[in-house]
Amino acid sequence: MSYGSPSYVLTCDRDEKLRVSKYPNAYNIQSFGLGHTEFVTTIATAQFAPNNAVTGSGDGTLRLWDISSGQLVQTVDLQELLEPYYTDGRVRMGVSNFEDRNAATQRYGVLRVRSIEGQRMFVAAVERFPVVVVLSFGEGPALANVRVVDVARPVADVAVLGDRIVAAYAPPSGETDSDDLAVVLEPTNGDLATDVTLSAALNALSTQQIETAAPAPSIYVWGNKMYMDPPKDDED
Repeated sequence: MSYGSPSYVLTCDRDEKLRVSKYPNAYNIQSFGLGHTEFVTTIATAQFAPNNAVTGSGDGTLRLWDISSGQLVQTVDLQELLEPYYTDGRVRMGVSNFEDRNAATQRYGVLRVRSIEGQRMFVAAVERFPVVVVLSFGEGPALANVRVVDVARPVADVAVLGDRIVAAYAPPSGETDSDDLAVVLEPTNGDLATDVTLSAALNALSTQQIETAAPAPSIYVWGNKMYMDPPKDDED
């Protein structure tokens, strides 16, 4: 939902677009946000930006939109920020098959975007990357002061608790020095630092133990338009 007046319902899909529908009669379309080149995974709105929305996509971008008109205001390309993680081996490329089609390339698929109301910021998680990406919302409107904050393991999702960011870790895929579930980051002197107390409390929670975790499918699996019609053999 948007926070402006009138209110809108915002949705996204595999067809690379943001859809803005009127509320409560959501069958009436107000606008489409066109510009993404891959499936759109996530939308964030905020009270501090009632006329705008931020989307994330499998195309490796975050985009700022004017909600009522569907106009693209700004594009933030994550490749320049995150490519060093591939270069130095902190992130590995996938295997090219149907389960993760064309993943034997560098990819920057955005999993989630959230707004942090008290800080006038947005935070994003990117598939396979041990980071959160933080962006300030400024005049213009514009996304500014884009920062990459390293964490211990690849992030599966992010949530916001007051002014704190809760980054949930993806299940470990191999040898790891940490079995933590999550890390909590808090704003400190204009930067983000680990909230040691709250992180420890979350990671002290008792969870069911299993011998082997099922591999989490890539967002490029369900984001593929052929997801509902997989090939019958490897040659398809």
